[in-house]
Amino acid sequence: MASRGIEEIRDWVLARNKHRDALGPDEELIASRLVDSLSFVELVYTIEAAADVEIDFETIDIRDFQTISAIEKAFFA
Repeated sequence: MASRGIEEIRDWVLARNKHRDALGPDEELIASRLVDSLSFVELVYTIEAAADVEIDFETIDIRDFQTISAIEKAFFA
């Protein structure tokens, strides 16, 4: 079962994509444009708040943000 924090991230993505009612753990967020370049920074801030971490924009690895599973592994494990 996913953590409360990762559910917050899933809810954030779905709230910005009203045409969707579900989001699989390995579904591509960026490639499918569920998260676009304009909302990416907001996603980072949402992850920081939900995971209580600080993400350095200088060292971001985009692979950590590609799927809900990747986000969970990188920031909630």
